[in-house]
Amino acid sequence: MLRKVGILSLLAGAALVLGGALTQGSLAMLTDLATIPGNSFTTAASFATATPTPTDTPTLTATPTDTPTPTPTDTPTATPTPTDTPTVTPTPTPTNTGFLNCASNAAVTSGSGDNNGFQVNPGNACANDGAFAEDTDSGTNTGTSCSGTDKDRHLFYDYGFTIPAGSTINGIEARLDAWIDGGTSATRIMCVELSWDGGTSWTAANTTSTLGTTEATFILGAATDTWGRTWSDADFSNANFRLRITNVAPSTARDFRLDWAAVQVTYTPP
Repeated sequence: MLRKVGILSLLAGAALVLGGALTQGSLAMLTDLATIPGNSFTTAASFATATPTPTDTPTLTATPTDTPTPTPTDTPTATPTPTDTPTVTPTPTPTNTGFLNCASNAAVTSGSGDNNGFQVNPGNACANDGAFAEDTDSGTNTGTSCSGTDKDRHLFYDYGFTIPAGSTINGIEARLDAWIDGGTSATRIMCVELSWDGGTSWTAANTTSTLGTTEATFILGAATDTWGRTWSDADFSNANFRLRITNVAPSTARDFRLDWAAVQVTYTPP
């Protein structure tokens, strides 16, 4: 009896070792053994078919898919809007006529001393060449005023200015290359006045410093001196412009000499 039970145990153990898979023959033998009288062995029906132990299915690890790095989109560079370059309006530059010669002259024949002005070669004063005009024994009295009726006077004109219409007149300069024969008084001078209307009206007089006994150059006025008035380009036409010289000394024995009576106008074109 014990031997049978042992066989059954062995068979059951073998079945377990073999993965629990009992063959039909093994089951039949176990069933027969169970029918032997006196066995308390469980019948074949009580043996369950062993359920195989499930084998773990390996979990698939997902292979990461590379996410493509987005290609940066170039941001277009804004094209600058061209800015209009302002047109620079040139500022006119002052210019001048240069010192010009007169072409005509005339003595003042009334209320002016001897009324003969530069009676010797007056035209010589219209060129800078060393030849000179002369007023001998000038005047009829010893007054020392530029406006005195006892003093000799002379007009110079026809300077031929060419000043653009609409120009601004900045200044006027009169140049006298002059001297005197002698004397000791400080008041041995030449007075200069300018006219813009043919000799009807005159500016106030500008004067030289004391004349010496050798030729010297005297500049009256300046590039920025308008002689007390506002001028137009038309004032310098030959019909309008005049320069008047008055010789002044406290003696009627003085001889005044004049090599050049020139005029320069400084102006700004329109």
